Amino acid sequence: MKLAVIGLGNMGTAILKGIREAGIFKAEDIIACDKKFSDPDNKPDEVFRQVRFTDDNRSGVKEADVVLLSVKPQIIEHVLEEISDLSSGKLFISIAAGIKIDYLKQKLGNDAKIIRVMPNTPALINSGAAALSPDSSITSKELKTAKKIFSAVGETAVIEEEYMDAVTGLSGSGPAFIYILIEAMSDAGVLNGLTRETALKLAAQTVKGSAEMVLKTGRHPAELKDMVTSPAGTTIAGLSVLEDRAFRASIIKAVNRAVERSEELGSSD
Repeated sequence: MKLAVIGLGNMGTAILKGIREAGIFKAEDIIACDKKFSDPDNKPDEVFRQVRFTDDNRSGVKEADVVLLSVKPQIIEHVLEEISDLSSGKLFISIAAGIKIDYLKQKLGNDAKIIRVMPNTPALINSGAAALSPDSSITSKELKTAKKIFSAVGETAVIEEEYMDAVTGLSGSGPAFIYILIEAMSDAGVLNGLTRETALKLAAQTVKGSAEMVLKTGRHPAELKDMVTSPAGTTIAGLSVLEDRAFRASIIKAVNRAVERSEELGSSD
């Protein structure tokens, strides 16, 4: 089985790197396609040794069984038109934000097999969260192939496409919300005398460790919160401020507004 990756930006490169490190495809079975490789000074990273690089999308798709579309939504129409006559029977995996399966089918043809994926930026360090939405023609084997690819850069979940906007607001936009939390906690540490370096390190590790507690223990966040909250202690004093300032409601509203914006962008296609 051969894989073509179209688009080697940050996300495409991260996914390709994860694929190579996990050994999902042999290097000689991968064709990486990006117009930037028309410049001879653009040299691939050492981790991609033996992977074939080309600036010709058509040549990559022609040989491939699986095609990863890792291009921006603004240019995907051009890419799809370029390769549409080569799409029959191939598995296409698209990470173009907001681009629906129906649109991809319209451009590639109804016999193209399509899985739409919403990854997030922590995939750049193999800690991503990706939601996969297969079209009705996808076999369990094809879905397994897609899950293997994205499991190489994080965790995966399979959802119906109608929930893709919810995923966009939650895990797609979510990292930005967490970065604000880390920054604010760090600022509070600096306000109370810690150096910026120490405050940022402690804040980031606290968020990371807390997330790992949820994932590894399987306990509800409320239960884990109660483990830290002693009667009349420091934690409940801080929590009372968060509740007073509607912290919980603000997070819900932020995610919900991001979901709404994703819906707005999708309906304007």
